[in-house]
Amino acid sequence: MPESVLGPALVIAGSVLAALAALYLAVLSGRPVTPPELRTETAARGRFTRNAITPLLASGFDRAVFWVFWIVALRILGPERNGEYAFAVNLLTYFAALTDFGLGTVLTRDLARRDHDLRPLFGAGLVIRLRLVGVSAPLMVGLALIYYATGSISAATVITAAVLAVGLLPTALGQAYASVYGAWERMDRRGLVAAGTSALTVGLGLLLLGAGAGVIGLAVAGMVSGTASLLVLARPVGLGLLKTSGQGRIHRGALLTAGFPLMLNGLLATAFVQLDILILQAIEGTAVVGHYNAAYKFINALNAVPAAVVLAAFPLMARVAEDPQALGRWAARTWRVLISFAAAAVVLLFAYAEPLVGTLLDEEFLPFTAQALSILIWFLPLSYLNGTLQYVVISLDRQWWLTPAFLLTTLFNAVTNLALVPVFGFRAAAATTIASEVVLLIFLAWILRRERLLRQLFEPALRPTLAAGCLALTAWLLRDAPWVAAAAAGVAVYVGVLALSGGISRKQLLASDDS
Repeated sequence: MPESVLGPALVIAGSVLAALAALYLAVLSGRPVTPPELRTETAARGRFTRNAITPLLASGFDRAVFWVFWIVALRILGPERNGEYAFAVNLLTYFAALTDFGLGTVLTRDLARRDHDLRPLFGAGLVIRLRLVGVSAPLMVGLALIYYATGSISAATVITAAVLAVGLLPTALGQAYASVYGAWERMDRRGLVAAGTSALTVGLGLLLLGAGAGVIGLAVAGMVSGTASLLVLARPVGLGLLKTSGQGRIHRGALLTAGFPLMLNGLLATAFVQLDILILQAIEGTAVVGHYNAAYKFINALNAVPAAVVLAAFPLMARVAEDPQALGRWAARTWRVLISFAAAAVVLLFAYAEPLVGTLLDEEFLPFTAQALSILIWFLPLSYLNGTLQYVVISLDRQWWLTPAFLLTTLFNAVTNLALVPVFGFRAAAATTIASEVVLLIFLAWILRRERLLRQLFEPALRPTLAAGCLALTAWLLRDAPWVAAAAAGVAVYVGVLALSGGISRKQLLASDDS
């Protein structure tokens, strides 16, 4: 499409999508949310299913919309400008972890146990979040200015980082409300809100890209959508909770104590997954960062799965933490769902990385983006497993044990990246990401050694692994066929083998393992 036509077309399409998303969010915000009334095992299983499936479907829509958007955006931006935006977003992830301070997880856990303390707990967390935003936003801009002073990034990247830093405030407030939804087991509503917010982000992003706003426009779209998400989450629970900052002083110390290790863990987890971007930026430059980040977009699309499933299981695991058998059952149910997705994704993205990138993004992103993707995808099942085990540890109130695990893993990641990236470039960064997940898994296994949970996680992985092997064989046999047809045939084989072997089913997901 000629550039003279593409710009106006994007503005029109973006305006329509943004308007529809805003209307959807307005309607959704008028539906009240209340705590669960029934606390029986049967009711809990029903809510787990709803809270896993609804966000998963919503996330599927979310990712599909975002993928259409990024296919367009990456073709417009190219590797260089995508690298500018990727660096600014990379900075944001660190400071977002700092402003959350682990409070989302702590409040979800504590409110799930005693929801009658909603206002004082919410107020205590609100004060902490506001103070952290006041510190984090200027620090984020200052760090971007340091990179700019060394000539590593452009002025546009600094401005983009500044806009994203302003967006930390509505994001932090929205996370405070999101913890209430988690405690009340209404992750289904959170998923619906997230889908609408994503559609709004994409609509505004297309509009601003069409208007020529570039990466700065993308940052503005994200900030506006974050504010909309806050309002839609807050209204059903009550905007009055924003006035509780004077309450709950007695809870602040406990929240800080419980949240501090989770904040450290979040920062360290972010570091060992994304520290390579900062190192690649300094050593390889913006274009390489753009290629590497484009590969990560495929991975991020698949991260919607654990975000939905693990968060649905977390309040249930928190309630049965004193019962090792019940805790093990919920961990196994969660892992069964995750490995069923991850096993197929690994084979598909490894086998078809090059044609997938070439078709969706452009030849401009070959071969480097495809090479990075074919390596990075192997970290996915490890990431899913580690994410499940982390929430088991938190359910057991052992979050302090996670801090040394993440610290040592991050040190391993940093040292390995610094040693290998100057020699092997982005390939070393991708391989180090996989190795870091292995190191973290070893630490988590040691922390949970007394619960003997890991032995319960072998069985759920057997059938998906068998089905993935059949998928790989299909891909090899059809290696000369058109890749889309071959991939579709492989998926059909995977689903068929998984079903015939008695893989994931409603009975396995919900049934009590006592029977």
